[in-house]
Amino acid sequence: MKGEAMKLGLGFAALVLATSTFALTNAPAFGLRPAQAEPASPKKGAKGSALKQKVVGTWSLVSDVIDQDGGKLEPFGNAPKGAMIIAPNGTFSLVITKAEVPKFASNNRATGTDSENKAAVQGGIAYFGSYTVDDATNTVNLHLDGSTFPNWVGNDQKRIVEVSADELRWKNPTTSLGTGVATLVWKRVKEGAKTASARR
Repeated sequence: MKGEAMKLGLGFAALVLATSTFALTNAPAFGLRPAQAEPASPKKGAKGSALKQKVVGTWSLVSDVIDQDGGKLEPFGNAPKGAMIIAPNGTFSLVITKAEVPKFASNNRATGTDSENKAAVQGGIAYFGSYTVDDATNTVNLHLDGSTFPNWVGNDQKRIVEVSADELRWKNPTTSLGTGVATLVWKRVKEGAKTASARR
């Protein structure tokens, strides 16, 4: 019985082999092509975008100057405050304020006077969203999901950047004032550094 079973097994294996060989040999005649291994996907560089590696981090504002036809304007004063976070996952947030913005007498932001509301609006700007980078043009492309300036919500904007050591120069050709080109200088906040408010 064992001998018969072995013969049957060998016969079946031979039949499978013969059938497979026939199929591979005659596949073109039937309009068929043998399956081929998919080409390996090119591996992305371990470091990815060089520009992204440079801009990712937490930044503290040094200056914000708008060039309007040769004239210089500092919309948030000569000592603005600001922070920007550019995350590795493609999101960002930014806030800038004047060093001093008048407080609301009522201590309630919903009941500010006309002059208080105007000073608050003109005294700062904030926006957040997602970003991509273009190494070829040294550009950070922003998509604004939200902003304290409502005209910017949903907009796509570009920032031309230069990074040198721990300094980031961030040029904005679409300022919230409608004209001019803003140049913002940021300093990298190194890991472990504490802000002035955190030290209090």
